Amino acid sequence: MEKKILIAALAIVMAFSCASCGKKDDDSSSKADTVSSAADTTVTSDEETAVTTADETAVTTSDETAPAGENSFGSTADINEFIKTKEIDPPLWKVTDPKSGNSMYLLGTIHVLPSEVSDYPADLMDIYNSCDSIAVEYDVTALQNDVNAQMEYVNGMVYSDGTSAKDHLSEETYNKAKDYFTSIGANTKMLDQYKTGYWINQLTTVMLLRLENVELSGTDVYFITKAQADGKEVISIEELSMQTDALTAYSDEYADYAISDMLNDMDDIKGFAEEYSELFEKWANGDGEIPLDDDVDLEELPKDLLDDHEAYMKVMLDDRNKYMADKASEYLKEGKNCLFMVGAGHYSGENGVDNLLEKMGYTVEKIG
Repeated sequence: MEKKILIAALAIVMAFSCASCGKKDDDSSSKADTVSSAADTTVTSDEETAVTTADETAVTTSDETAPAGENSFGSTADINEFIKTKEIDPPLWKVTDPKSGNSMYLLGTIHVLPSEVSDYPADLMDIYNSCDSIAVEYDVTALQNDVNAQMEYVNGMVYSDGTSAKDHLSEETYNKAKDYFTSIGANTKMLDQYKTGYWINQLTTVMLLRLENVELSGTDVYFITKAQADGKEVISIEELSMQTDALTAYSDEYADYAISDMLNDMDDIKGFAEEYSELFEKWANGDGEIPLDDDVDLEELPKDLLDDHEAYMKVMLDDRNKYMADKASEYLKEGKNCLFMVGAGHYSGENGVDNLLEKMGYTVEKIG
């Protein structure tokens, strides 16, 4: 189960909390690990509605006192011990409209990267340089600079019906999760107001912070930052609500199972590193099929949660893939000269973005 959550977090959902953390500093003399927590956000209804960002209340501790191989969140794993591929060549497609002749490139991204890998390949950078704009799932840097967008994000992540996370989790799972967040200093007073999907996102973030030599900003943030510096337009493909809906698409029963399962595996950082390295290796070698719904995981899932899983995948993947393909088609018809990039998992399977575009009548060629 942990594998499925990890892949969803890294290959599908734009990891807002991870992106806001930026780059992990591996200087042993001054290294800080931070859980950037939207649960530390203050929501008010006054005329001066404001967001108090996580900078004021984030969990930040120095590793100077932690033993070797550990940080403030527990034991760590050096991702370099698990990754063989250093030369990255991400999955890339060219899509052409046979009627107009318009074409566009599709890039599969990953939202978290090892720090010691090669630069992006020359052919990809040539494509980027030839484009006037880039299209990403959502411009997370705009979220960081827009108070109204931050409020929309927070509102999409909190319960608005008067309930709290305690009402949506079993007593056992709730107490186990609260005890864990307390143990790492992340049990904030606002946490209960946030949906269980947010709790899952935070547990994934904690595990990522325990990986050494990992950049907590991936392909998307790299190209967004570069495009801004180069004066290129940055297009958000999705509405912010689609991102929050994806992050919180779990039913209560499915979230309860996922949180409990993740907490059981929080000590297995090496297993987590192995799963991440498998995902990275596929992406780095240009694999256009990163499955998010394999048989092994489904065999481990209780049968009474199969329907919940299907409903989750529909919101997380199928509905968004259709929306993304429609947007790509729209950009092609408009003749936009852009590099279209979404999580690599969105190109997997029969209903991947590339296959949906082919079904629409476009010519799709995998070139990387």
